[in-house]
Amino acid sequence: NNCESLIDIYVPGTNAEHGAWKQFNRMFKSDTNRAHLVLAYDRSFGKNWRTKVETYYQRLFNIPVSADPKYQFSVLNNTEDDAPYFLVNEGKGENYGLELTVERFLANDFYLLLSASLFESKYAAVDGSWHDTRFNTGRVVSLTTGKEYQLTEKYKSRIVGWNLKLIYSGGMRTMPIKLEESIADGKPVFDFQNAFSWQNPDYFRADLGLTLKRNYKRSTGTLSLNIQNVSNRSNVGGRYFDQNTGKIKSWYQAPLIPVLSYKLEF
Repeated sequence: NNCESLIDIYVPGTNAEHGAWKQFNRMFKSDTNRAHLVLAYDRSFGKNWRTKVETYYQRLFNIPVSADPKYQFSVLNNTEDDAPYFLVNEGKGENYGLELTVERFLANDFYLLLSASLFESKYAAVDGSWHDTRFNTGRVVSLTTGKEYQLTEKYKSRIVGWNLKLIYSGGMRTMPIKLEESIADGKPVFDFQNAFSWQNPDYFRADLGLTLKRNYKRSTGTLSLNIQNVSNRSNVGGRYFDQNTGKIKSWYQAPLIPVLSYKLEF
């Protein structure tokens, strides 16, 4: 079926001869085609539990890719709003995997959602070469859970609670950098022919939330402490060429961040 919302990018331009402005991607189509095959098993058990197993295959066609095979560019990997290459609708994509979901519906002020996924995500450039996509981490496991507690009869207008979110996945993929060429040029030189063959180390993040809620006659006040990345893990965000040292280094995502807030509802 057609998928017009899959691609949403800015069409850039460049200065042509005599100062004229030229939009060089006006001819590519923003709609693509895709085919899905899904097989799922869904079952409830107990009073509040549900499990689902799903396997899927997806094929994408007419994906905008760079007309020059030198760059192996595809909008499937784009994290920006523009595409700095001449594009043609000659690319492909492929996704397949297996997902497991276990859910406990909210009951007795407790909830839980566990999901795990194994998958592959590939794309083909204009010359038919297949590569991992930027997002082909291979695996993702997430857990979201929480509970609230009514305090004793003396403090029955007060409710304390906690919530926890855990995410573990393989690392995002990045474009390889040619070190010797980068040193010679004094700027990063990317190995486009081996696009996204580098993979960051595994990603892990735990977020913890604590709440104290108090009910008044005409309002409710909630004091919250949310600690993002509570384990203070240093997750690699990507790699870059350091011109000053002539080395390839890693940059890291946000460390532990505590957020204290108070909300008053009428």
